[in-house]
Amino acid sequence: MRKSKSRRVALAGLTAATGLALSVLGAGQAQAATPGTLKVCTGKNFFITVQFPGRGGASITPAKWPNEVACLTSRIGGNGTNERFDVYSGSRYLGSSIYNSSRGAEIHGVPGPSFYVI
Repeated sequence: MRKSKSRRVALAGLTAATGLALSVLGAGQAQAATPGTLKVCTGKNFFITVQFPGRGGASITPAKWPNEVACLTSRIGGNGTNERFDVYSGSRYLGSSIYNSSRGAEIHGVPGPSFYVI
């Protein structure tokens, strides 16, 4: 009987955790990027620079405070087409992604250093 009861408790905990994870994911999607804007967030211990080669190398680097994530939101507009941007931490190239002004974008630094885009 004890084994059966512990399985039910574990299953209930797993179900609750899954529900919580799905609700958090849903909230994250609601907070997605704003059209025409680019939000750049540093990592906790490193800078992030976003550079647009198609805009003459224009770049955005948020100010950085020690041991804190800092974000900078810029209204950069665009013509609704995809534009490549490159992401750097200092002089280290981390990767590239796409910005479209009709959707906007958020770039978040993560330990590694690396980044993800919303």
